[in-house]
This record gives sequence, C-alpha cells and structure tokens, in this order.
Amino acid sequence: MNRLAQSSSPYLRQHADNPVAWWPWCPEAFAEAQRRDVPVLISIGYSTCHWCHVMAHESFEDPATAAVMNERLVCIKVDREEHPEVDAIYMDAVQALTGRGGWPLNAFADHSGRPFYALTYLPRQQWTGLVTQLHTVWRDDRPRITTACTGITEHLQAEDASSAGALEPNIWSVLEQQLDSAFDVAHPAFCWGQAQEPKFPPSQLLHLLLSLDTHAAAQAMQILTALQDGGIHDRVGGGFHRYSVDRHWRVPHFEKMLYDNAQLMGAFARAALRSGREDFLHTAINTADYLLRDMRVYDNGTFLGYAAAEDADDPQGEGSFYAWSPEQLIAALGTERGTKLIRDWHLSPGHTEIGPTGHHEPVASHIPHPRGTHADLTALRSTWEDVLPILRAVRNPRPRPGRDDKVLTDQNGLALEGLSWVARASGEARHVAAVRELAEALAMRDTKQGLLRLPGLAAVVTDYGAYACGMLAAFDVLGDPMLVTRATKVIDEAVQRLGADDGGFHVAPAGRTDLLRRGREHLDNAWPAGEAQLAVACARLWNLTGQKHWKTRANGAITAAAGIAARAPANAATVLTAHRILERGPLTAVISGSANDLLNATRRSWDAQLTIVPIATCGTADWHCLEGRRELTDDQMLLCRGTSCLLPARTTTEITARLDEIALAH
Repeated sequence: MNRLAQSSSPYLRQHADNPVAWWPWCPEAFAEAQRRDVPVLISIGYSTCHWCHVMAHESFEDPATAAVMNERLVCIKVDREEHPEVDAIYMDAVQALTGRGGWPLNAFADHSGRPFYALTYLPRQQWTGLVTQLHTVWRDDRPRITTACTGITEHLQAEDASSAGALEPNIWSVLEQQLDSAFDVAHPAFCWGQAQEPKFPPSQLLHLLLSLDTHAAAQAMQILTALQDGGIHDRVGGGFHRYSVDRHWRVPHFEKMLYDNAQLMGAFARAALRSGREDFLHTAINTADYLLRDMRVYDNGTFLGYAAAEDADDPQGEGSFYAWSPEQLIAALGTERGTKLIRDWHLSPGHTEIGPTGHHEPVASHIPHPRGTHADLTALRSTWEDVLPILRAVRNPRPRPGRDDKVLTDQNGLALEGLSWVARASGEARHVAAVRELAEALAMRDTKQGLLRLPGLAAVVTDYGAYACGMLAAFDVLGDPMLVTRATKVIDEAVQRLGADDGGFHVAPAGRTDLLRRGREHLDNAWPAGEAQLAVACARLWNLTGQKHWKTRANGAITAAAGIAARAPANAATVLTAHRILERGPLTAVISGSANDLLNATRRSWDAQLTIVPIATCGTADWHCLEGRRELTDDQMLLCRGTSCLLPARTTTEITARLDEIALAH
C-alpha cells in the first residue's frame, strides 16, 4: 500500500495498492521531487471516471510501468472533486497545449508546480515512452523545460485576470441567435460542433430558458422531452447518466453524477409547473426518489448528504446494470406486458462485443429508448410508472456500479435547490422533509473555521455559491428565516475570503501557497459558475430584503464576468440569470393568515425569481417586503414587483391568475 491508503477520497483509495509510489497533493511531494531532482507528475481524475479506470488498469497497476514512473518522477494523485482549484489550473494547461481536456489529466511540472507538458489518456506503451522522453529532456535540456514552464504559467496567470465588462441590452437577442443556430431540431439539444455528438444536458441553460419567453421555454421543453425519452435517462431507477455518446440520445456514458441529477430534477419540476405536463413531474419525482433511495450517505446513523456519483463501469461491463434484453423484460413482466414494453422502449436482441479499445461495449439495443419508436409518447409514458418498482426489484440483485460517497458541499447545495423545486411541484411530504433534512445537514458544514467543502477541507467558490442558492431555494419551501440568515453569513464570508478587486470572486481562498493562481470561474461548466451563483444569491437577497448593498455585490460579480459573458452568453446562463433578476427588480409574494392552500398555491409558481414570504414565520424579519404588512391577519397573497403590487389574491384561482400575470413581465 502506498501513501494514499489512509485518504478520505474514494478515488485516491482506488490507487492505494498501485505499485506507483503515489503521493497526495501536499508540499512534501514537491520537496521530495526537488531533493531527487526529478519532474513531478500531477495525475488528476475522479472515482467514477471510465478512462481513469482504463489508464489505471493498463499503466498504474503494471509493475514495469510503475517502476519507470517511480524512478523518473515524483507522482501525485489528485481527486478533482476534492481539489477543483487544483484541477482548474492543470485543465487550463492541457487545453492550451492540446486543444481539448478531460480526465485522466496528466500534467508534468517542475518543483514549483509549473506545468511544462500535459495530456489526457495514453495507452501503456506510449505512456512509458513519454515518461522516458520527458525524463531525458529534464536531464539533458533543462532550459527547454524552464522556457515551457514560463510560457505556460504566463498563460495560466493571464487566464486569472479580470474579464470585466458590461452586458448590453441586446444580450438576450445575441443569446437567442446563438442558441437558434446551435439547436438540433431532429434530436433536441444545443450542438456546438458539426458532429453534433456527444450530447450533454445543458442544465443551466434549461433553467434560464424556462424563465424566458415561450420560444425559449419551448426549446427547453423539447430538450427535456428528448432527455426523458432517451437512453441517457435511467427510466427504471430514476436519474440521468452523464451524457450521450451519439447524436440520438441513445447510448449514454453511464456514470451518474449528483450535479447533473440535482440540476435536472429541478428543471423537470419547473417545466412541469410551467406546462402542466404530468410526464415532466413523474421524471422530476423519480429522479428525486433515486437520490432518496440510492444516494444517501450516513456516518454512524447521522445523515450527511448525498453521494457524489455512481460509476460508469460495473462488474459485468459498462452499462450492464442498466440494460434490458427482450428476454429479461418478458421474464420480469410476463409475455403480454413484456412484449408491449419491448416495443414501447425500442428494445431488440443483441449481444455484448469487445470494442476497439479492447473493452466490453454496452449493448445499444438493450438500452431503453422510447424516442426510437417515433410515436406520440404522451399517452404511453404514464402507463410505464406502475412497472418501474417491479423492474427495480428485478434489477437490484445485479452487480451495481461503485458509488463515490464523498459528500461535497457544492453538489449538495445544488441538490437542495433541485429538491426544493421537486417539493414545490409534487407537494409531497417526503420531498418537503428531504429539503429540511438536507438543509440541516449542509448547515453543519458552516463551522467556526468557516464553510467546509469536505471535513477538514476549506470551501471553494462553488461551495459558497451553491450553499447560498440552496438555502434560499429551501426558504421558498419551508419559510424559515434562519435559512436566509445562513445564506447571508456564507456570502459575507465569501466576500472576505474570496473577494476580488473587480467585485467578483476567486476560486480559492487567500493564503494558498500551493497554487500557481487562485483562479477565476466566470462561465458555467457542467455545474454553475460559483461566482455567478453568488451573484444570483446576492440578487435574491436584494429582492427579499431591499438592502442595496446586496444589489451592489450582485452587480460587482456580474460585471466581473460580463466581458466574457457578452461574447459567449450561451456559456454564461447563471450570470444572465443574476442579470435578469436585477433587470426585473424585486419580486415577492407575501402571504398572510393561516390558509395553507394559499401558501401552497403560491409555491407552485415556476418563476425562479419570486421570493415567497409567509408572515406567520417571517413577521419579525427586517425585510422591505414586510413593511406595512406584519400585522395582516386575513388570508391573502400580496404579489409585488418593486413598489408596484397587484390586488390581493384571496383564493387559489386568483393566486394562479396573479402569478401568470407577472411571470413573464420583463
């Protein structure tokens, strides 16, 4: 066992018995490289990464390859989910050098951590040759190494510079033009290359589009329909896989990430509220229930939150846990029902094959894919719900993909926001209880030492942003002002520890001597940009409290990213969400009296900006939306935008009408 054996990271523990003499990310590793005068290998991945597993099996578990690495390098293993601030630095380096990124990410660096070469996966023979070649250059041509380190580091530090600018009034038409030109009508998605594959769920864009006009919302709902009817959807167990390798949403990459499912269940719930579509609601609920059933993490009986991911691979080959051959369906459901589902889900006979990489490939024809029937599925979708528990029971004994039990603050903040939307759409007690439970679990991460990403590990910008947005989303469900207090506290801490001179935020706290840069994150990735989420949270606090310093902070974070967001609005959905809140002005619904039906009807709004304030629980709060209303006792809802209010709504019908009236007001 090497130095990774005692790590808390599942990914690092996967490499604990490698013959490679791995170090964790620490100053001692760089000191050892300096003592031996050899380069540093910084190898980054995560526990559910398929190609990380492939490279581990081929190279890092091979004694001969490990011997070459141990002789010529000091090797550091990094879990990119544990240290996103480290990953961001070397991901920028590999993208600058190769034009693409991904994991496993392998960066060769000097004793200060400055990279001189970086790449992703390589087969064993090529990998051994590369290590040998770079060792020779290090030994015989050190000036060449120094020149490369200097050039790449200058590029990385330039990337850390401000991207300040302004969002012009035409930003919305620019966004619409970009999205229309990239929209795949036949297989709904936004495609940015000619190949139109692979396809990823555009999670932040879906939420933004659901807030805009009918054209934008229609695009979002077409994509959501394609997602729920595609192979990317684990229809039996609930939840979504990472992406589709093909244009048709048929064959997924099978890992299931918490950040994807957290965002998508919220998008389906909001789409259900806006459209009234029961199939969207079923998909949102099934995804939430997947988390509640399969992804809960405990420590000695104490609920900690939700696991980060499930693996792409399983013991019988990638995708076998999720596959259904026609014979398996008939055995589970009987001939009549099974045959119907085989047709509905576009399944056909097939067998596993060894692909070009030498590994078992998924059987595409065994992956449920209702889109393949090319039929009107509206009437069919609801007929499948009652068979899902039966199929789950049949599937459960299969060897299951591994689970990464890290409970990350940012991903659980996203889950809190997603569960809040599901609770609003479903109205079911278990979802409301799940919101309360997760909010309390996340609150334990706010310690005397500051917000934590993991136990003993300081938070980064995405943790602050997702925590704050999650708490404010939970407030709209629970009406507990303590949730607002929690959001306020962590934002103040983020300003103190991460604040940048331009009004935005760095990725990592000040004082980190182990990083080439503190990093900036202006654009969304598979998760929302942390800086932009902080802007959204600040804008929502201004919306609620009326305190102008929150608007100033939101504007600062928006302006810090506006230069690049103006050029690439499709990659800046979270920045534009914050910008739109400020454009529209405060939007609040104050509910007086004790009629729960009025409060529940208000919570069925799909408008993500609307802040829902029950006087019964918030009457003592010093918020502008409560001025002159704290003493109201009649059962009514007062809907106000800025200083302009609509007539009180006293019935659920009137509430629905008021919400529809203001939802699309710009």
